[in-house]
Amino acid sequence: MIEFWEIWGIVAGVITTSGYIPQIIQGYKTKSLKDLSYLLNTLMGFGMLMWLVYGISLKSIALIISNTLGVSLNLALIFMKYYYAKKQISKN
Repeated sequence: MIEFWEIWGIVAGVITTSGYIPQIIQGYKTKSLKDLSYLLNTLMGFGMLMWLVYGISLKSIALIISNTLGVSLNLALIFMKYYYAKKQISKN
């Protein structure tokens, strides 16, 4: 059975990680993420990757799920920023 704090951690991870979803939707709608910082997303992604490795070492489902999702969404944003910026350059 999953412990209370593990459930707490999963819910916390889902809430914080879901913060990326509105940015992804907005970027998809506008086809622009020019105001998004590569440095911020790189640091956040690297930090989440470190948390993921830590979670794996602890066998913590909460850390593994939330940081796998976070790294994935973060990579999606970085890819979208790069892709849309490249498209803008090729238009001009």
